[in-house]
Amino acid sequence: MTKEWIPNLKLGQDYDKNYRDADIHFDQLGAMADFFGRDMPVHMHADYCQIHFVLSGKTQFNIDQNLYKTAGAAIFYTPPATPHAFLTEADAPGYVLTLHHSIISNIADDLDSIKQSHFLILPSCIDNDAINPVNKFAFDSTIALMELIKSEWKNELSHKSDALLGLIKVLLLNIFRLSTADEKSNSRSRHEVEIYKNFNLLIEENYKVEKSITFYCKQLDINESRLNYVCKKVSGSPPKTIINNRIILEAKRHIIHANQSLNELSYYLGYLDPSYFSRFFQIKTGFTPSEYKKLNSQG
Repeated sequence: MTKEWIPNLKLGQDYDKNYRDADIHFDQLGAMADFFGRDMPVHMHADYCQIHFVLSGKTQFNIDQNLYKTAGAAIFYTPPATPHAFLTEADAPGYVLTLHHSIISNIADDLDSIKQSHFLILPSCIDNDAINPVNKFAFDSTIALMELIKSEWKNELSHKSDALLGLIKVLLLNIFRLSTADEKSNSRSRHEVEIYKNFNLLIEENYKVEKSITFYCKQLDINESRLNYVCKKVSGSPPKTIINNRIILEAKRHIIHANQSLNELSYYLGYLDPSYFSRFFQIKTGFTPSEYKKLNSQG
């Protein structure tokens, strides 16, 4: 009997449709537990990492077949496309922060020395009761950062997106500092997931100039049918859709937050013909770039 592949949960589709196109999602652990349950079976988020902050109570967290058990405050980091399951006590307080993989990649790009150490590629469990006393400040400041993120998320202040990204960058750095690459974290994950992760890393580095499947297959040293199989198995989408989604995500960010002309945005994303890019954007989103800007600039 063929075992069913691990389901890919899309929070913007399966849980909170207000954030269908968002690359950041924040919520209370209790609110998500009320929807999904405290005993969450194995699942993954193909294009997103997750950070669970459990403030008290016993927790069992399985990340990529690594079982972590904690009895108090703890932080669990799950990289993108990584199978995980967890059980928390009823009414245990906490938060869940979900981030598109591009945020991790962009921060890694800013930190060349850390990028060589595979910045937040491995899963981790940071148990407050088990950390070195020297690192206690870093743990407490990480929890404090979550409270600041919560405040920014709830309020519509000026430069909200910039503030969130700044806080998230420091938070991720803290998690990286507190993480230890123990034997559990170094266990091999499914081969298909590794291919999918590497494909996304290549997209992040090249999507502005390389949009053909042939290029990525050559870099990964696999044929197109194999890459197509892996991408559909892990995320449910073919490789071309994943590349296009990354381009559209960046386009949306720039349309909303950057004061660029259509020509400037097209060239930035590797399209020499702005008219072609505008048609491409409209086919993928249902709006022209100007319509999308107007839609997202309305109060």
